[in-house]
Amino acid sequence: MIPRTPLHLLIAALLACSLLTLGCPTQDDDDATGDDDTSGDDDATGDDDTTGDDDTTEATDADGDGYPAEDDCDDEDPDTYPGAEELCDGLDNDCDGDVPDDELDADGDGIATCEGDCDDGDPALNLDDADADGASTCDGDCDDADPGLNLDDADADGFSSCDGDCDDADPAQNLDDADADGSSSCDGDCDDGSDAVYPGAQEVACDYLDNDCDSVLHPDEVDDDGDGFDECSGDTDDTDPSINPGASEVACDYIDNDGDGFLHPDEMDNDGDGHDECQGDCDDADPANFPGNAEACDGVDNDCDGVADNGLTFDDDGDGHSTPDSCEGTQDDCDDTDPANFPGNTEVCDGSDNDCDGVEDDGLTFDHDADGHTSQDTCEGSQDDCDDTDPLNFPGNAEVCDGADNDCNGVADNGLSFDLDADGHTSLDSCEGSQERKRPRLNNRNH
Repeated sequence: MIPRTPLHLLIAALLACSLLTLGCPTQDDDDATGDDDTSGDDDATGDDDTTGDDDTTEATDADGDGYPAEDDCDDEDPDTYPGAEELCDGLDNDCDGDVPDDELDADGDGIATCEGDCDDGDPALNLDDADADGASTCDGDCDDADPGLNLDDADADGFSSCDGDCDDADPAQNLDDADADGSSSCDGDCDDGSDAVYPGAQEVACDYLDNDCDSVLHPDEVDDDGDGFDECSGDTDDTDPSINPGASEVACDYIDNDGDGFLHPDEMDNDGDGHDECQGDCDDADPANFPGNAEACDGVDNDCDGVADNGLTFDDDGDGHSTPDSCEGTQDDCDDTDPANFPGNTEVCDGSDNDCDGVEDDGLTFDHDADGHTSQDTCEGSQDDCDDTDPLNFPGNAEVCDGADNDCNGVADNGLSFDLDADGHTSLDSCEGSQERKRPRLNNRNH
């Protein structure tokens, strides 16, 4: 900047020059107008006026900046004169004919570079605070139309909304990637303290973390049936609340209620006979005992009906003798359908083995005296021998006087007591009577 010379100093210099006559003009110049100097000038050299002056008239400096109007490019602006310091006002302050580039508003946003326009080639970057959030685009406001996007770090998490802080009221929501898993909380990382949790991660069963941050746990970590257990805690059927590790085994439902891999003991066929206790196996340690099995005479309830050897002690006819295939009793009844047949019974002539000796009607066909006639109570033969102990007694035999019924007509010695003449005396060959007379010869008498 060229220093300005005060007016009183210029006047003093002119007075000194007049008094000392040291090189100062004593005569007017020879121009015809304006002054009376003798050496004069031709108004063509020395100054640029065309009307001439008398060099005794004071120069005009309207703005008082020390420069006359003929030298000052703007004599109404005291900040504008040759050599002045350029001000950020869009004017040619130093009168060099140029306004500096930084005072120009190249992008037409109303602000020059010297006024703080951070990029005078981009009208979107300026000092306006259009959204009144306290920051302009040149301050770094990323969206000067939205006061919600600004340079504040309201939650003191080190990030502003313009930095990308997704919630500047919550310090937990920020751009940090504390667990170095490639995602911040603002990226959707729901647990920035675990590198196993971030958006897009594979769900891991039984870590009880929302690995992919979708607010849904792995299916095995969810208690679907509300019984307090999930698959990870051992629930083998998470659709049935009666099945879980804390449940008691229920007999005969054939469900592994507690999920330990074993059914209730009553539901297991321990002896491999195809039946368990729930199916009525009364002895699941012995494969010979189960419902429907045939009873054997072994003192055991083979068919599980509650009675050992039942149906194997037979006395159906109630004669006090059980059959040989019975488990108890006499086990000697040869015919358990007829109470008349049992060991020790008396044989009768009925075609049955009444005494169970293996022979029907045995001992009931009698001809003990071998006279050719069987006794009346025999089952075969003539059945007419009235005395099977004496071979002289049988039907058709001749009576003899022996006191026996020799002819089996029911009368002993019948026809052998003769008193043909009815005189009260029997003949000598009579079996009874006086036996003192000879029997008369009736035939001779008749003849």
